[in-house]
Amino acid sequence: MPVVRGILVGLVGAVLLIVVAACRPAPANGVSPASGSQTLSTLSGTPTLQQAGDVVWGRVPYCSCLVDSATDNVARALKEAKLTVSLKELSPRDGWLYFAVTFDPHSATWDQVDAAMLAGGAEVIEGPP
Repeated sequence: MPVVRGILVGLVGAVLLIVVAACRPAPANGVSPASGSQTLSTLSGTPTLQQAGDVVWGRVPYCSCLVDSATDNVARALKEAKLTVSLKELSPRDGWLYFAVTFDPHSATWDQVDAAMLAGGAEVIEGPP
């Protein structure tokens, strides 16, 4: 019986180790590209000054197990709201994936984009991280 118990404890420990490793934040330089089902791209910098009023910044919880799906709910909520926007991800850090949603102020308002992002589970922030 002690042998079976030792094997069981070892197996549970190995599973927990794998789960912890899978849910730790991914390194900023090792981010996989976004899934092909969305039109997401990595943001190389902040938007230009002429775009600054047409950007809503947000963040979602992030771990390496969510590499391809961290912003899926936000993108889906923006699409369901029928908003023409561009969602661009920044590098993740400190357990958060930051992103910017740019939009045409003639076709959507800041409040509409903000509401859709919140509906998708994002936290809206005041500016770039």
